[in-house]
Amino acid sequence: MSKINSITLSNFKFFGKEETIELGGKHLLLYGENGSGKSSIYWALYTLLEAARKTTLETGKYFVPLSYSADSLLNIHATKESSPVEHYNSYIRILDDGNHQYELSLWRENVCGNSNIMESRLSSEFINYQSLYKFQDFKNSEDPDLYNIFINTILSNESFGTYRLKGKILDNAYEMWVEFQDGPGTTVNSKGETIQVYKNSQQYIDFVDMVSGFNRGMNGLINDINSNAQKYVNSLGYNMSFHLEYKEPTFKKKDKKYEWTPFGIRLTITKYDGVDVTVERPHKFLNEARMSAIAIAIRLSIIKRRIGASAPDALKLLLLDDIMISLDMSNRDKLLKLFLCELTKDFQVLLFTHDKRLYEYIGHRINIEKQKKNWITYEMYSGIDAISKHEVPIIIKSECEFIDKAKKFFDVSKDYSSCAINLRKALEMETGNRLPIELKKRAIGGYVDLQTLWDKLKEYYSNNKYLDSKKIKPIDDLFKESKLFILNPSAHYQSLSNPIYRSELEKAFLLYSEVAALPIVHRELKISKDSYILCSISAKKYTCGFYLDDDLVVVEGEHIISRMPKCYKIFWEYNGIEYYNFVTGVKDLTNPLIKSTPKLDSFISRLPLGIDEQTFLSNCRINGIPINDYLGGVNISSLIVQSAKP
Repeated sequence: MSKINSITLSNFKFFGKEETIELGGKHLLLYGENGSGKSSIYWALYTLLEAARKTTLETGKYFVPLSYSADSLLNIHATKESSPVEHYNSYIRILDDGNHQYELSLWRENVCGNSNIMESRLSSEFINYQSLYKFQDFKNSEDPDLYNIFINTILSNESFGTYRLKGKILDNAYEMWVEFQDGPGTTVNSKGETIQVYKNSQQYIDFVDMVSGFNRGMNGLINDINSNAQKYVNSLGYNMSFHLEYKEPTFKKKDKKYEWTPFGIRLTITKYDGVDVTVERPHKFLNEARMSAIAIAIRLSIIKRRIGASAPDALKLLLLDDIMISLDMSNRDKLLKLFLCELTKDFQVLLFTHDKRLYEYIGHRINIEKQKKNWITYEMYSGIDAISKHEVPIIIKSECEFIDKAKKFFDVSKDYSSCAINLRKALEMETGNRLPIELKKRAIGGYVDLQTLWDKLKEYYSNNKYLDSKKIKPIDDLFKESKLFILNPSAHYQSLSNPIYRSELEKAFLLYSEVAALPIVHRELKISKDSYILCSISAKKYTCGFYLDDDLVVVEGEHIISRMPKCYKIFWEYNGIEYYNFVTGVKDLTNPLIKSTPKLDSFISRLPLGIDEQTFLSNCRINGIPINDYLGGVNISSLIVQSAKP
């Protein structure tokens, strides 16, 4: 199947100037706050694919002002251009992974009548919250009939065969239904009166054949839904069953009059929680989440049925806009698993939501299912264009660094609050990147705050002589000012007396640049966790050995910056006696040192028999290798002395 590489909108609904969203053929997860233009993307793709069945005259009404057409989708701030023809530079454009470009506009389009886009529409599905809610939007006193749902969202993409009628060829279920409502047609009798066509006429015979074909098609569609939708209900975690019943439409041809009644589709719950039931008004019996599950199951079973007959190079899009908002988290989780593990095999999935927590959770699930390489994520916000002062969408690739997001909010939308929040995150990241992990964590777990990070950075760079105090002072002064006026007000509740000014943000950007320019010190692992250290001094008749509980890390061959490792499983022997007690002169298995875990430097400083640090280290082996060979000549004695304690 083909996949979308990019979507470009210009002067369409909320979008003003041209904006392009790069997908690269991947599935899309999009967060859009309310009013950001998220739904404009949904309707742009829907409009472009639907246009394959329309004429340029029919689609042209989308790209003119409201004063010309009530169907206008033109951005209200679009201005008229005169070259090469009079237009408003309003268009929808997609580029697929086969480098085919499809565009719909007033003056330049290649979509209307395009067979590949027509196939793409048949093999794609658009589902939003509103379309799901229609399955339960009935009064308590009403028997629910899904007639309008099938007319408005399903039949236009179904084919029940090919039929000839009134000089036309019909191959679309919705067009067949329109002809059914219009009737078999009229003729003129011998008296010059307009009457309905005669029953023995070919036109009437063709009409009856078409009606029979429509009913066969509808019965087949309903039977397929009844057979296949149930598995989706079960996969969403609901123990219930439903049944759709199709009621055929009726018509009566009189001499001068044609009468008809619509078809009906009744939804009945047949089993609930393992109990056989007959619930004819399920919207009264089920909550919104369960009704949504049934609606999703019906829509998915229909599109799965349809894609089997579609062209192999057609786009197969499954665009879902806020369809999870009525589901609780456990059922959202089941629906996500269905999308991520099954439906992504058959479709390019475009999943939209205005719920930031849900967006982040979906991103987490994508990682869990090891699907990250197949997805691209974007965030959308509403901003104000600096020049026109009009509302514009701010589109940010989620993988962007915080500093890139901050710059976009600063330069494009002038959303200084969002800019400041991302600046703070960027500064936290850059500060943290220059500190070893043990200096970024609290003793009880969790990461330290920005002020503590900054204090540790100053101390760390000063202690290890990476930056002298004269150079750090101006950066520290800049930090204090930015933290006071920008970083704290943006992250915490403040009164309106603390606005964010452009000049203050510029100082914060300068602070970020200064911190980002600080050197990141190379760290090299020298002795890994769980290494065994053995020291044997024959002149003293003394041997000891132990394991290290943590890595010993060297920076630039001069400084240990990791937390000093501890010794465990300590063993010693003197004069052939294991665990010798230097006070009692005998073996002592109750000696507390056996189970203790002293730090390496502390253990060495308390060695018996007057053994000093240098003597100990010069007689050591690490995993059987002499320590000097193991460390490549690095003087471990100086490392221990110069160790930076967190």
